[in-house]
Amino acid sequence: MSANANDLRSPSLIVHNARVYTGTAEGNVADALAVAGGRIAAVGRAADVLALAGRSTEVVDLGGRTVLPGLIDSHNHLLEVGVKEAAIRLDECRSPAEMATLVRERAAVTPPGHWIIGMGWNEANFPGQQLPTIADIDTATDRHPVLLMRFFNTDLVNGIALRKAGITAETSNPPGGRIEHDANGQPNGLLRATAKTLVRQLVPAPTTAELRAALRLGYRETLRLGITSVIEPGLYPDELRAYHESYRHGELDVRVNLMPNWHGFRDSESPAQLDARAAELGVGTGFGDEWLRLGALKMAIDGGTTPRNAYMYEPFEGDDELRPFLRLPLADLPSYLDRAQELGWDVGIHCCGDRAQDVAVQAIADAMTARPRPDARHSIIHAYFPSATAIKAMAAHQIAAVIQPTFLYWEGNQIFRDVGERRASNYKPIRRYLDAGVPVAASSDVTSTVTADPFVAMYALVTRLNCEGIAVAPGEAISRWEALKTYTTAGAWLTHEEHVKGTLTPGMLADFIVLDRDFFAVPVEAIRDIRVLATVVGGRLVHGSLL
Repeated sequence: MSANANDLRSPSLIVHNARVYTGTAEGNVADALAVAGGRIAAVGRAADVLALAGRSTEVVDLGGRTVLPGLIDSHNHLLEVGVKEAAIRLDECRSPAEMATLVRERAAVTPPGHWIIGMGWNEANFPGQQLPTIADIDTATDRHPVLLMRFFNTDLVNGIALRKAGITAETSNPPGGRIEHDANGQPNGLLRATAKTLVRQLVPAPTTAELRAALRLGYRETLRLGITSVIEPGLYPDELRAYHESYRHGELDVRVNLMPNWHGFRDSESPAQLDARAAELGVGTGFGDEWLRLGALKMAIDGGTTPRNAYMYEPFEGDDELRPFLRLPLADLPSYLDRAQELGWDVGIHCCGDRAQDVAVQAIADAMTARPRPDARHSIIHAYFPSATAIKAMAAHQIAAVIQPTFLYWEGNQIFRDVGERRASNYKPIRRYLDAGVPVAASSDVTSTVTADPFVAMYALVTRLNCEGIAVAPGEAISRWEALKTYTTAGAWLTHEEHVKGTLTPGMLADFIVLDRDFFAVPVEAIRDIRVLATVVGGRLVHGSLL
């Protein structure tokens, strides 16, 4: 047994008769663990750990169940998860008609003129994968503007919303976006990429109290899935304020690293304003405590593969030319990264295209060489199609790949359509990243995917099968142990917190989960069906039951 000699208090909690995977090495399993002061006090043989119990210690027999370290989702829009919980849930809709029914039901209890918002539809779930249009939802209400968000990068709106936005057949596409039309040349309700903002900007901004309420819903959903820490990317000042208020009021049940929005987002913010955001706070990456901290700055270079506006070297399948959506002037990227290095900020850059990733990795490597900062932990977010050159530079400079196995699972059936067999064979090449020594942290990117469920994600990492059972770059499969590390120690490393989270060892934060089956022993096809029976954060039960 190992114990923390500096903590002589009786444990507040001991769990025993368990398979405790400590996360320190493959196959390292203990029988019991003890918690004191919100941290792991001891891990080891049940007899030794139980001997530490005092009169007030809660002792729980887990009946042989499996315990894992709390999971870390390294790119999770937790606030939007809460907003989605309050909106109409469209994830499970299997037809546009079902969407219309949910809109009609919500309209019956919503004051006229108020917005009806839905989130999460996916045409892959519809007959023939047919995209819905305004014709499918316009009959659901004639008294409310309606905004239904696809799980990624496309909105469906009704006629009232189009009229409010002034969108007609003559309205031009905004840069980086597209207004879809029907056979008669009229807007059909589908707004892609930046065209979404034409309507979204009309929705009243939520108050701080409303954002806090959304966060509480987000915490609940996140903890249900066994996620005890998240990196929340791309936050604006009002959203940062909501997190701080939630923290001040003792509402945080999930540990959060906040990524402020930086270059590549709102066109209304000038480079000078964005520089001030990073420079005038007087603090940077790592400021905060074990519950709420500042993480990296969030940047973005391009779009995505589904809307076909990622920055690629070659056109998408069936296209005769490239139509990339560049979110910032590439010539300015080196100066932005040099400034981040100077100010002590880590940076995470959204890159989906192979060309975007090459540009971003080179700019980061150059900045790290010109202005060395040994503790810098920059990352490429998404990191779909790395070149050999990019992988080599990422390994040399320890630039992390923050990948989304949830995309592989839920959108893997579309990647062949978008980039073809040859390029799909290099889609999220986790095996190549790890073999080269590139740090890899896994994440969900909810709400841009169906669910944040990390066991669905780890199933995809281990099998490389999508939701239809089709293999996507099967040679990039990794082991269960490697998959678990992408959700534990890798995420902790990315946020400079490997000394307090990611493993179940004495002195570490007492964040752990209890599963309904053994992640390492179940048949591989059962990994995606694993359920979390209990989630403990800081030694406190925050979801489910230990009994």
